[in-house]
Amino acid sequence: MKRMLIMGVCALSIACNSASEKSSNADSTASIQMDTTAVNATVTEVIDTTSSPIQASETKVSEVKVKEAPVVKEVKSPEPALVEQKVDTKKGETLISKSDCFACHKVNEKLLGPSYKDVANKYPKTKANIDYLVNKIKVGGSGVWGAIPMSPHPALSDDDAEAMVQYILSLK
Repeated sequence: MKRMLIMGVCALSIACNSASEKSSNADSTASIQMDTTAVNATVTEVIDTTSSPIQASETKVSEVKVKEAPVVKEVKSPEPALVEQKVDTKKGETLISKSDCFACHKVNEKLLGPSYKDVANKYPKTKANIDYLVNKIKVGGSGVWGAIPMSPHPALSDDDAEAMVQYILSLK
């Protein structure tokens, strides 16, 4: 119990000491010497014995180990490799022009859905993004570009959907 009281008083005196630097009125006296391996503190505490059964005491706490914070190194996740293969985007462009895509999308401006250039700017040309967008075309969805849902196109083959995505991502 005494140790907890002493530790509390030490913490309080440290806080008061830093606060007393800002104001000239200090209610307690604290002498604290810091070392990298130990903390030696002498605290004199005066307590009114009429309001508390604890009597005034002077206590010396020595060699309290300072716990050092662990070193945290920022680890950057590796950048996904950009897909740098030559792709014939004419097939994707032709498939889009023959589909219902232009009912909601335009190349340069937002209609109901985002423009193809906005999509190309948002998604770098990585394998993961290509797979994601192929799935988005086939399954549909909402929430990424607003509340209006994109209708699904389940009859579209993966190859055709990928050709469409390749065309869209080439518009960057």
